[in-house]
Amino acid sequence: MLKYLLYPLTVIYYLFSELNRLLTKSKKLYKPVISIGNITWGGSGKTPMTIEVAKYILSLGKMPVILSRGYARKNKEIKNVIVRDKEKILSDIENSGDEPYMMAKFVNCPIIIGADRFESANLAKQFNPDIFILDDGFQHWKLERNLDIVCINALNPFGNGMTIPSGILREKKSALKRANIVAVTNCNLANKDKILDIRQEIFKITKELPIEVSCQYYEIVNMYNNSKVQDFNYFRTNNTFVVVSAIGSPDNFVNTVINLGLKIKEEVIFSDHHKYQKKDITEILNKLSGNEKIITTAKDAVKMSEVVDVKMQQKIYVLNILLTFNNGREVFEEEINSLLGMNNEK
Repeated sequence: MLKYLLYPLTVIYYLFSELNRLLTKSKKLYKPVISIGNITWGGSGKTPMTIEVAKYILSLGKMPVILSRGYARKNKEIKNVIVRDKEKILSDIENSGDEPYMMAKFVNCPIIIGADRFESANLAKQFNPDIFILDDGFQHWKLERNLDIVCINALNPFGNGMTIPSGILREKKSALKRANIVAVTNCNLANKDKILDIRQEIFKITKELPIEVSCQYYEIVNMYNNSKVQDFNYFRTNNTFVVVSAIGSPDNFVNTVINLGLKIKEEVIFSDHHKYQKKDITEILNKLSGNEKIITTAKDAVKMSEVVDVKMQQKIYVLNILLTFNNGREVFEEEINSLLGMNNEK
């Protein structure tokens, strides 16, 4: 099997990763740091969790700053980019990368990208932050963290149990011992028995039960005018959809669409961070007839909006999701409150 043929490369990858971790000297920032990360390759709900952490901190009257690498951004000449400040978006998708730019549309806090997140944090002093949120930071050894939140996808938690390239693990499962909170995501898409198995497996490693969250639909909007679908039953009954995505775990999105009862004509899946060309959308639109439409994710929508005209936009709908807690909300809040010195205030 392929995974065994790749095993020598897996050993090399693991050794280099461990050497990198052991030899890298971590720097301490001037404010507490919350890291949102995972131990697998691909989508695990990190971005919705990052948004939820930022929104919660803002609800406390505190100011977070999100530090992100800005993966797959086209223009890398500028080392550190302020994607948005407290008031508005300052950059574009070319300079920001798709995920930071998408987050900038959902949270009203500064977002700064750059490979050197220590430099990004220094750039953030102008915003007088109370705390930093390190996006995709569990394997970012260059910064000390005060709280590590690790997301595990309930639909594919550990793959075949092997590290890259034989499997999807960035680190061995034992790395979860470093986490302060393990969050099993997409619990609404997995059956109860599978979630129970994941819970027990994580408990064996960490000696703590994970929290469980769902990434659920909360609205569908039209790309043309950002208008929300009001009569969902009519919308569901009278339309058929081509599902389009370029995300880490496209199955999560497809399953969400299916669970909503939307009729799917076809699935068009691109690789994660795919940069859409106008011809991509034109080819997909040519597949449509009658009441058929495109439905896509918020992350894909920010990339599509760069290349679609008004006529195209009218056929594209965006499914926005909201992270909700099945359990463990109190643990989540207590950990963050503690970092902010607010346990006695709330």
